[in-house]
Amino acid sequence: MNQNPTLQVQSVIYGNEPESLYKAISNLANAIRVEREQRRFLGQVTLYYGDASPERVLPEAEVEQIRKKYQDLFRFKYRVFGFNSGSAKGHNMLGEECESDYMLIMNPDVIMSPRTLIELMYPFLDEEVGMVEARQTPIEHQKEYDVETLETDWATTACAVFSKALFDELNGFDSETFFLYCDDLDFSWRVRLAGYKIIYQPLAPVFHAKRLSVKASWQPTKAEQYYSAEAALLMAHKWSNPGRVEQLLQVYQNSQNENCKKAAAHFIELRAADKLPEPLDPEHRVAKFIGDYYTENRYIL
Repeated sequence: MNQNPTLQVQSVIYGNEPESLYKAISNLANAIRVEREQRRFLGQVTLYYGDASPERVLPEAEVEQIRKKYQDLFRFKYRVFGFNSGSAKGHNMLGEECESDYMLIMNPDVIMSPRTLIELMYPFLDEEVGMVEARQTPIEHQKEYDVETLETDWATTACAVFSKALFDELNGFDSETFFLYCDDLDFSWRVRLAGYKIIYQPLAPVFHAKRLSVKASWQPTKAEQYYSAEAALLMAHKWSNPGRVEQLLQVYQNSQNENCKKAAAHFIELRAADKLPEPLDPEHRVAKFIGDYYTENRYIL
């Protein structure tokens, strides 16, 4: 790792409330301040927002105010895409412009804790580490990790960091296949296919807002229902699990959820038109399909 590596923190925003962005920015600024006070490891930090909304979220005057307010802590960039890029394509567009040594992909509604940056960057002292993921609260991800080495099978990019060199080596996220959901899972498995380790960092907690019912269950929107179903089918195909594809198609086609039915119909159309990606990892060296999960679930007894 280079001494005082530079970092680009990037988020793709879509119709977010400005106040939620201000809160995320304020907490990022505090994490940068703490990193400088306690460690002074990072060089210049850049925050880059890609706006995929029908109408831009932050007007130019507010962008300038943010730049001036935090100019001593980070450089702020703001790009209006002019179309709904989705997650994978949006992050690729921002990543292609990245001039930093490392890229931190972060959902715009994620709130950093004071030591998040310190703890996320520390594992990169091991040159075999390719990607480091933060711990999400209040709903912690259920996937398993090794409590001694902290290695895990994949990382969610709600808040995760990797080098720009690795991003370039893997040609970024697979935006031709994934619009929303599983782009991070696919990227993670390609990181591991390339021979790198993925680290889950429980010492780097972040708050990731979720819509919860009174029973604390996640309440997905119609779009989230559709794209999560579509992504599950695409993952099973791309990572050489045809049995799982047929199982999911049967479930979605017989579902009472119209969004799942639409996802199944669209997948069948893509398959008939020979527009699906070339399958990877036929030996399943890194790919895992365990029930509805992509690795062991540490909360199932």
